[in-house]
Amino acid sequence: MKTHRLTTTALALALFGAVGCATEQQAPDSSDTASAAGIEKFKAYTRKFSNDTVITDSHATGHVGDFFFTHWKDGGATTLALETDGSFKVEWEGGGYNYVGGPGWHYGDEDRVIGYRFDEDSGASYITLYGWGYDETMPKDDPAHLVEYYILQRWTYDPSQDGEYGKTFVSNGVEYSTYRSVREQKPSINNTSTFYQYWSKPTEQRELGKDYEIVFADHVKAWADTGWIIPDMNNFDASDDPTYQVMAVEVFNPANDGVGSGQVWDATER
Repeated sequence: MKTHRLTTTALALALFGAVGCATEQQAPDSSDTASAAGIEKFKAYTRKFSNDTVITDSHATGHVGDFFFTHWKDGGATTLALETDGSFKVEWEGGGYNYVGGPGWHYGDEDRVIGYRFDEDSGASYITLYGWGYDETMPKDDPAHLVEYYILQRWTYDPSQDGEYGKTFVSNGVEYSTYRSVREQKPSINNTSTFYQYWSKPTEQRELGKDYEIVFADHVKAWADTGWIIPDMNNFDASDDPTYQVMAVEVFNPANDGVGSGQVWDATER
């Protein structure tokens, strides 16, 4: 995958503004926007941007080119700069808040292979493949009806200390261990809910400046081996957001200003 470094973008750019589309781009998988009819039901969904864009709002989703993005925070100051080829850059200020955002797809696909590269990480809580599954037909008091999942690649906070261990497995030459935790009445794609978190944590953190692939099906199977099933990952049934899947930067209560930048692409063989 030919990488493309994110160009510098003026932070004074107006909310949801766009910078000029620049260099030659590799064509991403266009199936995401082609199947997104109805996504406008979500208040946070802005629109499809055809040019490179900087997002600063508290809660915004949309498409830049053919890549979906999410940008969510409960305070603080962060910006998400996006390019149409999947390149992105998150800049945050220190403070007492939570932020998560990045580009990807508006739905999860068990058969997707996610390619990515990170060039900068100055102390994010998580660099991770991140997404949701949701089944509106299941009882809301069952945490399994809504699942938030993380396939960690880099981290400064270890989630395994708070989770129930599942199993250890190898995917694409990388050893991972799985964990599950419960979030009780916390923000989610379906308002404030009680839900499960599924985690895959590699034995060693991924290095910067290299291309990697995440075989999502291996993680879905590993979670299922211990009875942890992901509900439907391709629907618009939740109240606030679709069941998206993105390559994300997450920070919570960051002590210092920081930056994370990279690129994501669909590496699935077709």
